[in-house]
Amino acid sequence: MPVTGEKPIFVVSAPRSGSTLMRLILDAHPRIGVPSPAWLYEMVRPYLYSYGDLNNKANLKALAEDILAAPSIKDWTSQLSADEMVEESADPSFAGLYDALHRKYARDTGKSRWGEKTPRNCFWMEEIKSDYPDAQFVHIIRDGRDMAIDIADSRLWPYSLYSGAQMWEMFVSAAKESGAELDSNSYYEIHYEKLCAAPEEELRKLCEFLGEEYSPQMLNHHQSDSAKNWGGGDALHASILKPITTDYCEMYKTRLSDRDCEALEAVVGPLLKGWGYSVRDNPKPISKKLARQMLESDTPSNPNYVPYKGWHAKRRQERKEAGVWRDEDRDSQLWGTL
Repeated sequence: MPVTGEKPIFVVSAPRSGSTLMRLILDAHPRIGVPSPAWLYEMVRPYLYSYGDLNNKANLKALAEDILAAPSIKDWTSQLSADEMVEESADPSFAGLYDALHRKYARDTGKSRWGEKTPRNCFWMEEIKSDYPDAQFVHIIRDGRDMAIDIADSRLWPYSLYSGAQMWEMFVSAAKESGAELDSNSYYEIHYEKLCAAPEEELRKLCEFLGEEYSPQMLNHHQSDSAKNWGGGDALHASILKPITTDYCEMYKTRLSDRDCEALEAVVGPLLKGWGYSVRDNPKPISKKLARQMLESDTPSNPNYVPYKGWHAKRRQERKEAGVWRDEDRDSQLWGTL
């Protein structure tokens, strides 16, 4: 197990739940460096069997080469060569290389502690804790109804609000169940809505959990080079170039019909209620047939299907802008926001 002298921080969440905002806030702290998502626990760690004995430097270097070849890591401005990763690793293991890579980023940004933000690490918390027994997890939670709208708006996968709600339930359930096995020094939940409404108060509590002094610089995250590099020219993350705002909270109240909200609450209501969100009692689900249609539509079996869905959405948008159709022409938005 690599020894860094500092507890690594792992931000977990459902997609479009404020994890990028949290990454930039933490990265703006004078002691913490958090690069863009690595995705390595999903893309590399399951296949460690294929590298043989990592005490063999040639095998460890092969693993380092494959880590550096990941598209997510190629985007980093801070880089090590495979040989440097092997030499920097405090342990001949995936965790040692991962640690060396992140320590390099922290060091290059003048920080002494590193963090990581990959939403899908919700499903790898046990493995992360095994690799880093002193790791601290920050689970940022956003209203699943708003997350479903946001992911549909972003044209990421999935496209339908219904599938988005299913995704939210899957991610947050995984993080919540794994977090329940951890002590209060290892797992912390923070609500996106509370963070947006009272950022300094919430960040002070977060810093207390992390064992760090609060820094006002955390609220200037939008002015950092990390924010400009990640959000500049990218409509998907353009909001990170602005101060924290409540503009993206409770969108479902104005964006969705009462029936559509009820359909989403039938999926995510119990979890929302458990976290203190307002939901109706006994919401009526949509028909099994309609649910299956939407879930199947967001499960492509042919890669050509994915770009076509995006192209088709763009065409719908063009027809909407031309006045061919209006929002009122649809019975429901569950299929998507366009």
